[in-house]
Amino acid sequence: MSEKKFWKKIKNNRFYLALTGIIGAILLFVLVLYLAVPSYTFAEIEPFNGEFIYNPYESKDSYLNNIYYIDFRSKTIDDEALKTYEYGYALTGTRYLCLGYKEKRKIDYPFLQSIHYKQFNIDKLNKKTRLVALAHPSKGFKKGELTRLDHYRVMEALTTNYNSLFYWDIALSNGHRVSIIATNDNETDTCKNPMKYTVACMNANNGEEVLTSIEKGNSYAVAYRGELFEMPVLQEVTMKNDTVSISVSEKAKEIRFIGQNAIVKQTVKDVSKAFYHFEKYDTYIRTEIEFDNDNTLYLNPLVRHQYQYFFDLDKAKVMKGRTYLMWTVYVIVVLAFARKLFKSRVISTGPRPKGEGNGEIS
Repeated sequence: MSEKKFWKKIKNNRFYLALTGIIGAILLFVLVLYLAVPSYTFAEIEPFNGEFIYNPYESKDSYLNNIYYIDFRSKTIDDEALKTYEYGYALTGTRYLCLGYKEKRKIDYPFLQSIHYKQFNIDKLNKKTRLVALAHPSKGFKKGELTRLDHYRVMEALTTNYNSLFYWDIALSNGHRVSIIATNDNETDTCKNPMKYTVACMNANNGEEVLTSIEKGNSYAVAYRGELFEMPVLQEVTMKNDTVSISVSEKAKEIRFIGQNAIVKQTVKDVSKAFYHFEKYDTYIRTEIEFDNDNTLYLNPLVRHQYQYFFDLDKAKVMKGRTYLMWTVYVIVVLAFARKLFKSRVISTGPRPKGEGNGEIS
């Protein structure tokens, strides 16, 4: 059957006409959904730099007292301020954890997503939630995207199913200050994977203080076997001149200082206190403190910055001029295509010829 005869039969059959209209409406909705996303410009890639060093653990009262342990994937969270849900429906596996959300975002982009779609989702989620975390980024994000994505301050770098520590280091190495969280997958059989995960928040008594602690980096991730109350705790992280001092409540098997591009800069064994001198070219230093049975504390980074008072830079902005121009072109093209489609193939304004439209297509 020729294309012309096919569309003629479609026009004269109400069922197929309705089906075509529904499919067309769905495709048009998806098309408009994708075309409505703005274009972003991202700052040039630049590691942390400057003569000042930001220490998220500098508060004197934030260590042994009021440590609040939280697993954001736990189904037993009862604090309203800590309500969490996983956002995302994309087939690519891109997901976000929304910590302390006020309202759920319902729209996502189900097929391929460029960095502009991911940045747009982060910005939209920030309007409805307290903190946005990239969920298991080793599954849903490209390494190159983490060099530029911005406006999020948390990463789910450890779960029972995914280890994304290297992705965390990619973000840090490109000047994005991001705090680590670790969670348990509720569907995972812990008998097969005995390692469990949580986050320790310093000087926190309630949900809002927990989120503030994570946002500032005054927290650390915990990987442990056995009982959580048996885990050693962080006692202090202090800076004197360019030397950082870290101490824990029990002797550690190994303390690793990790810097730019995930390079281990120094390792100290069998100590409860260790020192590291910030070298001139150190952009950031994060610490892993390992005890027996692979129990480990993952500390947030100390980072260099240029100003006396630390603040996070804005490294992603909407290109308004280019976005408005693209939207104008898209609208013109969509309207022209729709007009041509419905006028030439679907819309039939005259009466149907007698004897046709019996619901059959040969």
